Amino acid sequence: MRILRSLAVCGVFGVNILAIGFVCADRMAHPPAAAIPVMARANQLAPSTTGSIAGTPRMATPIVAPPPKATDGFDTERLNALLRGDPLSGPARR
Repeated sequence: MRILRSLAVCGVFGVNILAIGFVCADRMAHPPAAAIPVMARANQLAPSTTGSIAGTPRMATPIVAPPPKATDGFDTERLNALLRGDPLSGPARR
């Protein structure tokens, strides 16, 4: 029985090596294309030619800070309460 298992494992490895050999032979039979594509590079243009504004931008309206979130960061107290089995409660009201 040991020899049969050994022959089966060797057969599987042999089939895999044979498949890899056929793939390598197929790749070598088809040479790569004559022109290998080259990645395009962006030209370094001056800001005046691209239409962008150099320096600090001037805006007509001031930037408004976003409102604070309901919860800032991770609520470890609520997680601990959930792990203890306490009932769910909404976020604390201010």
